[in-house]
Amino acid sequence: MRFFYFFFALLILILPVVAQDAEPIIETTAYRQVLVYAGPGITFPEVSLLNPGIPATIIERNTIGNWLHVQRYDNGNVVMDGWVISGYLNLPPELQYGDIPINDLLSDADSSTISSESMSELLTMPIIPTISDAMLDVFERGQTLGNQANMITKVGDSLSAAEQYMSIFSADESILGPYNYLEETLNFYADSTRQNSVASQIGMTSYAVFDPFWADSELCESGESPLTCEFRLHQPSIAFIIFCGNDVRHMTDTDYDGQMRMLVEQSLESGVIPVLFTCSTHPDEAFFWQSINFNLRIKTIAEDYEIPAINLWSAARHLPQFGLDEDLIHLRHSGFDFLKYDSGQEAYSGISLQNLLVLRTLDEIRLSLNLE
Repeated sequence: MRFFYFFFALLILILPVVAQDAEPIIETTAYRQVLVYAGPGITFPEVSLLNPGIPATIIERNTIGNWLHVQRYDNGNVVMDGWVISGYLNLPPELQYGDIPINDLLSDADSSTISSESMSELLTMPIIPTISDAMLDVFERGQTLGNQANMITKVGDSLSAAEQYMSIFSADESILGPYNYLEETLNFYADSTRQNSVASQIGMTSYAVFDPFWADSELCESGESPLTCEFRLHQPSIAFIIFCGNDVRHMTDTDYDGQMRMLVEQSLESGVIPVLFTCSTHPDEAFFWQSINFNLRIKTIAEDYEIPAINLWSAARHLPQFGLDEDLIHLRHSGFDFLKYDSGQEAYSGISLQNLLVLRTLDEIRLSLNLE
């Protein structure tokens, strides 16, 4: 009997501590009917529906935060369990993804559900890259060459030259909303996006970026290519590189592979970490399958050189029109000239999603390099 009273008294002392340390329950509702998937992506099986106004509890997130694992209960029993697009939810204003547990065990896609061998292979590529030790060496080499640790730039065609892409990192106003965990990284790199890149132009191709004819005559030296000029002018430590629409219409995937490898090698020689992109494509677009082939080349190049690559193609699959504008080539703009992530724009606008993926990759690079 004495043991029972002792155990009961001990339990009373312990329970308040356990309750205090327990994770707070965060509930959300959908503002539209939402499909619930078995994993963080539309390639996973559909498991349920979440109707508007029905409360669900947030359990965890993917590494980005644009997919949330939610559950719904009835009399203590789980009656719904799966993943939803966070941009379709009414999120509590105080919600911060930095406080939500991360599930990094599930892949970004279930490639087994796709019948196309090419697309299935492309889906095995992660959306956000892991930064290899080789890139740490590239960064250190760049520092000895005078590159600036907090300087980034963009290289590419009209998808890169869009004013709303990356350049708005330096806008006077930025609303990260629940993506608070990216604030330090945004502040670290924001000022470097005030400058215009001479290697990012409408109409540019992976050939033209090496052609002095395309260089800015007022800023670049005689015989200097846009790429060399950009690296000399701004001394970046990281370059985000995307070539899509023009190249896919005028080149074979073999030629594209050769040009992109040249671009990567010149970046590495200059001590600049090259970050490649796969391109979002629409099945109704005439060059869809050629684009898939080009994207597979990007995947292979990234693996061969151990460089980071962002799988925008995979990430944009759940967006309306795959994040593309009416021409099915350029990415759709949200209408805001600053970063705005408190209203789910990353679930509708291709450029908003692209900027989010850039920030998330920069965060990965900055933390890997221990930059403050």
